[in-house]
Amino acid sequence: MLREERREQVLRSAIEVFAQKGYHATSVGDIIKRAAIARGTFYLYFENKRQIFEAILDMALRGLVSRLYRIELTPQSPPPLEQLRANVGRIIAFLLSERELTQILLRHAEGLDAEFDRRLSEFYETIVELIVGALRTGQAMGLVRPCHLHLVASCILGSIKEVVARLTSEEEEVPDIDVVVDEIVNFGQRGILCGDVLGLLEPPRPLQADGNGERRRTVRPPRHEG
Repeated sequence: MLREERREQVLRSAIEVFAQKGYHATSVGDIIKRAAIARGTFYLYFENKRQIFEAILDMALRGLVSRLYRIELTPQSPPPLEQLRANVGRIIAFLLSERELTQILLRHAEGLDAEFDRRLSEFYETIVELIVGALRTGQAMGLVRPCHLHLVASCILGSIKEVVARLTSEEEEVPDIDVVVDEIVNFGQRGILCGDVLGLLEPPRPLQADGNGERRRTVRPPRHEG
């Protein structure tokens, strides 16, 4: 077996054990036993449990970032909403195909220590900024309403994380991936209300742009009775 193939085998065995037992309850011995390798073989690739866990996190983060494409507006590009749906589809397909890796990312990585938390925060902030860029492009095209970009981007990211966390749990039955993608995209486009109901609602309060291009609610003066 080639060196890179052996390293991949050890990584995959560690993913299985970490997803099953969590970080703290997993030992190097557990990984060695699952991989069916000698202890010395493990240390050819990784110094300790923390280093292999960091490699797993890097694998997950690279896998996600590599599947997020910026929205293109060239004449040859597909419509922006189609590109958005393709982005969501690639992310969901990756996370569902890597169920154990996703469980580690969403359930076992946060709160381990300050360094892990910092790296996760930086990663999620990168995703938020990509979503902000897509929203800003949508606003320029008249497709996205005026909004507080970072708040809305955080809502989108949070909703996807929760959906994926449920779909990768042992108890949850996974719908067809096209259904998952359609529901996520439709929720982001339309919320939960029917079009007829939306037409009856009071329009949102106006928004004002701040120095960063964000949109913020104007404050209505208090109403005085009498």
